[in-house]
Amino acid sequence: MPKDTATRPPVIDDGTQPHKIKGIFSSPAPAAPATEPDGSAPGAIRPETPDDGVDPGKIYWFASECGPDTVVLKRLDAHFLPTGQQALVNRETFFANYSLEPDLGYRYVTQRIVRGDWYRKQDLQVEAKIEYQLALRIDEENIRANFGLGLAYLALNQLDKGRYVFSRLVDMDESFEEAHKHLFNEFGIALRKKKLFDEAMRYYGRAAELSPGDENIYLNMARAMFEKGDVEAAFAHLKKTFEINRTVGEAKAFLGFLRKKGFEAGDPRLRQFFIRLGTDPK
Repeated sequence: MPKDTATRPPVIDDGTQPHKIKGIFSSPAPAAPATEPDGSAPGAIRPETPDDGVDPGKIYWFASECGPDTVVLKRLDAHFLPTGQQALVNRETFFANYSLEPDLGYRYVTQRIVRGDWYRKQDLQVEAKIEYQLALRIDEENIRANFGLGLAYLALNQLDKGRYVFSRLVDMDESFEEAHKHLFNEFGIALRKKKLFDEAMRYYGRAAELSPGDENIYLNMARAMFEKGDVEAAFAHLKKTFEINRTVGEAKAFLGFLRKKGFEAGDPRLRQFFIRLGTDPK
């Protein structure tokens, strides 16, 4: 993979609402008279190399806001993986005692996801899976990492694991926003290709909740239902596509395909809609 030469953005919340506290933070290591054999303070994270960006006088944490006035802290070890029990603090205490470490958040979460995405696009699914899993060990609810891991599982035909990831994602209601609709849509396509039609419809449905005016989501629903064998449902979703945008070329082509194969809607109201639509099937 080519080296990342982009400027590192100060990202605290990778994939969720920007006002939510989330990321790697630090607090001062407690002073102690005793020292480790190498002279560093007890309990502090010691840098493995001089330029790894780690300060031996700090303790590092992954912080995530879990309520209107509560932040959950997970201490990170020398490899920046969670260790020990979680701690809860209120926002006032948190802002007074903890400092954002944007470079470390980028390195240990965001950059791993970027690498995972790159590997997945190169069809290096095992390598992608490893990167996503490393990111999720720190931030287990990271949306992009969960989506990427689920897609990697599907590509590796590990369907049960893919289903598990997707079931977790559907339950993360408060974390999603319209910007994530393309991830749901991509999931739906991947699920449809694996003939997991019910799962695909759940994710298309979630994408539609995020962006109800996106006609392409309903077109994908129509295709999934047709491949499942539910032609009536396919026409119903195709109707919704045209109600949003009557000029969609792919929707016209799909309607033409259905007519050429001799399929028509059974519901008289659906049939009348497509008759009035007057879409050229050719």
